[in-house]
Amino acid sequence: MKRAAIVVLTALVTIGAYAWVQQVVHGEAVADLRTIGAGGAVWGLYVVGDGFFASAALAGLALACVLRVRRSRETESAARMALPLGVAGLVASLGCVLADLGRPMAAMVNLPLFGRPRSPFFGTFTLVAGASLLATVVHLGLASRPQWAERPQTAWLWRSLACGWKETASARWRRERVDFWLSLALLPLFLGGIVILGIVFGVRAGRPGWQGGFEVVTFVVSGGAAGCSLLALATRAPTRANVLRLLGVLTSLTVLLVVAGEILALRTPYSSVQRYARALLDGPYRNLYWAELVLFFLAAIMSLVTWRKTASGIWSAITALLVCAAVFIERFLVLVAWQTHGLGLSWPAGTYHPTLIEWSVFAGLAAAAALVFRLLVKICAAGTATSDPTDPPPAGRRLRSLTTAACLILGFAAASVGLALSAGLASAPLLDPILPGSPLVFLAGLFLMLLAPVACELIPDRDSPLYESSGGVPATTK
Repeated sequence: MKRAAIVVLTALVTIGAYAWVQQVVHGEAVADLRTIGAGGAVWGLYVVGDGFFASAALAGLALACVLRVRRSRETESAARMALPLGVAGLVASLGCVLADLGRPMAAMVNLPLFGRPRSPFFGTFTLVAGASLLATVVHLGLASRPQWAERPQTAWLWRSLACGWKETASARWRRERVDFWLSLALLPLFLGGIVILGIVFGVRAGRPGWQGGFEVVTFVVSGGAAGCSLLALATRAPTRANVLRLLGVLTSLTVLLVVAGEILALRTPYSSVQRYARALLDGPYRNLYWAELVLFFLAAIMSLVTWRKTASGIWSAITALLVCAAVFIERFLVLVAWQTHGLGLSWPAGTYHPTLIEWSVFAGLAAAAALVFRLLVKICAAGTATSDPTDPPPAGRRLRSLTTAACLILGFAAASVGLALSAGLASAPLLDPILPGSPLVFLAGLFLMLLAPVACELIPDRDSPLYESSGGVPATTK
């Protein structure tokens, strides 16, 4: 069965790659994207996929950070699976962005050189696709070192990846401390990333400010529901029961927010907002809107039914798939329906229907994310710290402390300078930053800060006779 699934996923990736080649060769004519105001939409299925994959990944990663800070054995499985899911989701979202760009190579060159913070792609390029992805890889790699070191000694690759891990008291103490503080530090990064995505999707011209804020909240909550649904698919009982409880709460809250947003939009005095709401309620998007509500409602009921008992794997899979489908439809309606029916100008209403090429590319990216997740789970069986270390801290090493502090200070300084230059500091009245590559300076600063936990864990403590490898108990007391 597993081999059949791999064959199917590989076939989908192949079909998606072929469709993407056709798009590159023939241009955007193979998609149904057109100019806003001329009967179409400029952001379509690819951007919807970006919002879905990235929000679900960041929500799952934020949940993983919370679980690792709590250090609970009951949630160990969910925390262990959330990191590979986050990497796979961020890779898929990055692929969606590249597929949406008509000239991806030109964008990959010009955006790092001349990107401005006011652009919606700046935050997704730096914080989501850049810093969040690297942070997840660092977190996953450091957490997997003990498992890599236990692989057969003949496997030189695993020994190299373990970076000299030895089961000593000082190594365990550093592993637990780094895991705790890294999780605590990355939590604002992941939450900030999903909020940025919510602003990109929710804040639109022609909408009142309150509606944009309401859409951001709905985006964040529904993204949390999507992340929990994917975790429910990846985890096993009894951890899955805790995930389903959280999924039930988030799904129920999402239903209330979606219904409340529609009611408020219908009662607003803005004609563009009313036209957008009518398009969802009884217009061309009514089938998708009502399907979204039904899917959310069924998923909430199924999650709450299993509140006090352990759900079966099939029950959990159905619930998770319902939530994923509902969140994807919600992303599609928020993005596409606004472009075709939510504009504040007196432009004609438009339409958008993804073509077979677009669906093929999207399916290929989703299949590629599934393969990446399976590969990471196989090679990165990352464990979690389950309790606070009770041993006294080992003898410190000045080199490790100085290197960690230098990474944090220099990284913060570089990120601040890069962000200021990217925002236009000292470049007025020029539009481009005075220093080409300022976004790269900002991103390099974030990367340098993320190297601090690597330095803290990989640089060992100085040898001390007071600590034995069996448990960190002073030798004089054994």
